Amino acid sequence: MRLSTALLPFSLLTLVACGGGGAGAADVDLAELVQTGKFDAAIEAAEARLPGVEKGSEEHKDLIINYAAALSEGGEDSAAKARDQFLGFAKDHGDLVSPKDFKYVVSQLRTHDQYLVAIDVMDAGKKRWPDDETMDQIVAALKQDILSSGDEAAASKMKGLGYM
Repeated sequence: MRLSTALLPFSLLTLVACGGGGAGAADVDLAELVQTGKFDAAIEAAEARLPGVEKGSEEHKDLIINYAAALSEGGEDSAAKARDQFLGFAKDHGDLVSPKDFKYVVSQLRTHDQYLVAIDVMDAGKKRWPDDETMDQIVAALKQDILSSGDEAAASKMKGLGYM
């Protein structure tokens, strides 16, 4: 019994960290979950929060950006969902997004080798801010990653859009 008593505090911390023990989705720091690689937990928490968040608020923006970052890790379908969520928010609430937000989402997609989807997000941002230095940096970084990866489909897509 002593061993289980000694482990009780650890078990409670683990339960709270995983969203149990009364900790609701609103109590979870999505950015921290993404930064620590707990993508499934971040997705679950974001999906629980989405219906109740005030649309067009800063909280909504942060939720969508972190949701997209978590989704970017999950493969092609998940990355496409990340793109759609972020670009949908950017279209509906354009006054809230900036090139920096596009840079973060593209960076997350690049990190997980989701180049085809990253191109879509980058292209939307570049079209919106054609002369922005941050957008130019995103194009250059994505182009370099694609060339280094040897991803012919992504290189072809970049060429077709006029970036290579």
